[in-house]
Amino acid sequence: MKKSLAKKLLIYFVLLNLLSITIVGIYAYTQAKEALISRTFDQLISVRIEKKKRVEDFFQQCKHDMQVISSIEFPKLDKTKKTYISDYKLTNQNISHDLFKHGFTSLITNKQNFESIYIYQSDSLFIHSDIQTPSIAKQVGSLLPHHKQLFQSILNKQNDAITVHELFTAQKKFPSEIIICKVISQPNQKTVLAFQINSDIINTIMLDNNPLNGLGKSGEAYLVGKDNLLRSTSRFQENSKLPIEASTQGVKLAFQDSTGTSIFKDYRGVKVLSSYSKLNLMGLEWVVLAEIDHQEAMVPIQNYGYNISYILIILSLFLLGIVAIIANTITAPIRKLRNETEKISSGIYEPVTDIKADGEILELVEAFNHMTKTIKKQQENLMLAHDKSISSMIDGQEAERSRLAKELHDGLAQTILAIKMRIENTAPENASVVLKESEEMFASLMHEIRSMSNDLMPAVLREFGLVNALRSLLSQIEENSELKTFLVVDDHLPKLNKKTKTYLYRIAQEAVNNIIKHAQATQIKISIHIENDLYLFEICDNGIGLTDDFEYNKSNGISNILDRISVLGGKVLFCNNSPHGLKIQCEIPFKNCSNE
Repeated sequence: MKKSLAKKLLIYFVLLNLLSITIVGIYAYTQAKEALISRTFDQLISVRIEKKKRVEDFFQQCKHDMQVISSIEFPKLDKTKKTYISDYKLTNQNISHDLFKHGFTSLITNKQNFESIYIYQSDSLFIHSDIQTPSIAKQVGSLLPHHKQLFQSILNKQNDAITVHELFTAQKKFPSEIIICKVISQPNQKTVLAFQINSDIINTIMLDNNPLNGLGKSGEAYLVGKDNLLRSTSRFQENSKLPIEASTQGVKLAFQDSTGTSIFKDYRGVKVLSSYSKLNLMGLEWVVLAEIDHQEAMVPIQNYGYNISYILIILSLFLLGIVAIIANTITAPIRKLRNETEKISSGIYEPVTDIKADGEILELVEAFNHMTKTIKKQQENLMLAHDKSISSMIDGQEAERSRLAKELHDGLAQTILAIKMRIENTAPENASVVLKESEEMFASLMHEIRSMSNDLMPAVLREFGLVNALRSLLSQIEENSELKTFLVVDDHLPKLNKKTKTYLYRIAQEAVNNIIKHAQATQIKISIHIENDLYLFEICDNGIGLTDDFEYNKSNGISNILDRISVLGGKVLFCNNSPHGLKIQCEIPFKNCSNE
């Protein structure tokens, strides 16, 4: 089913608008998505930097506290009696028992960063006390093996720097304590002063359930150790006592001293946006990650995508209406012209005056009106030509009838009348003589009838073809006039159809008659040959040729020649023959005259 121009324009405009809107929508959505991801990463970077700074500051504070507390020098312990931390006295300072009790004890007690204190001396004496109950010191017998191994290894290193160590459980699979230590060297004695860092403070720093702090409902910040186990409480497994492994892409990149952002699956197998970096914690190899679920982060862009889709649908419908109006406006003049064209096909030639248009449509209307005028004029000319042709045909028929009537009256009728009168007035004794004379008169009558028949349709043309008919025609001319005739024909000429043979013979008759009557020629030449798929039929004479004031349209003979060649689909050239005379050259496409 063919589509109208209006429908095509509507479809093209709609497709073009939809394509443009879709491209703009996709571009806007992509840019917004990238901006949202960039903003989310910026938030995660801010959270990660803030958490990193707080954790590092916390360890720096612990280091500072250790430096302050380690300025106290410890005497050897008397293992024969129960010892209290408040019984310690400074070796090189004269400070009373009360000052030490209220100073050192209160100093340790106020340090909420620590959970327990360990004092380990080179003679293997040990004091352990909880920060919450610092008055009673436990003996070395209460020390766990992994504590003793750690402190002994620190003493063996002979390094007075403050260090941080992780103590693992008995299965050595999960870190249970974080110990900050310093070796205090005194004359003939070394003491390891160690504090167990309060891990609840680290969890308090890292764990943030407030959705307004940049991590939303699914975001979290956490610490991971070199063994890929979490060092802070998970937001999603807050009270879990089992180790949580986090062998993610971000953890691996952070341990490679890489700081950045990426999208990958976290330790839960959930796709997240993550910001990661490594911490600087006095020997601890930890990394910090701030992450938020990809699904939650993309909620705004999903809503934005829905809004864009709604806007695109509404805009598409709006543009559809606009395009429909535009298409109708463009095609209305064309539909009007189509209706006017139908009027032309029915014979009504009226110019279009009621179309309001400009630009190319106005030019089309003007061209249509010009075409209408031209067709109307051509139609009038065709009618005139048709009438003239009919008139010429009728005139020719009447002239031929007049000629035949004259010949019949002057020739046949007179001869028949003479024979009739001769027979009626003949005496019986003269019957044989009259009969002989009548036979001669009938023979002459038959000759005249045969001549008239040949003029109407030569038998030689019908029986023996165009060449023989032309040869017979030229022979008769030579017999009845002083003209010399020539017939030049190519060998192996193709057979012509009946119409072509008749028309060319009539053209030859018409041209020969005109030559005899008007040309004052002494020679006539007819030639036939094939050239470039054209059948060339030429008639030449050596007469006076065409005069300057000759008018083709006033010569019936010339008109007959033109009409016949036009019917055959060819053309006629009239040109003066060198040095004198006229040449009539008829060119007919071979395909139009072939008998095949």
